[in-house]
Amino acid sequence: MRQITEFPKNKDDTTLNRAELIRFLSDAVKFCHGKATVGRLQAAESDSTRLSYMRALAQMSTPLLAALRDNDLEAINKRLDEIEARQGGKE
Repeated sequence: MRQITEFPKNKDDTTLNRAELIRFLSDAVKFCHGKATVGRLQAAESDSTRLSYMRALAQMSTPLLAALRDNDLEAINKRLDEIEARQGGKE
């Protein structure tokens, strides 16, 4: 698993996008799966710290995904309103 030293940014350079967040979470799941399924379990010194960061990532992901979903819904509603306004003018 490659080490992430900084978060990549999306177009507006302020927030993570859904694909980036999913990639981070996938990396964390793969790491945890590898640790849990190895033949002989040996904890490294850094494992507890790494797992703490992964727990924090998972906890922060929930509200971020909800905010991304809310933004998507707002954009969909705006487009729907525009379409309805155009169709209303044609009748």
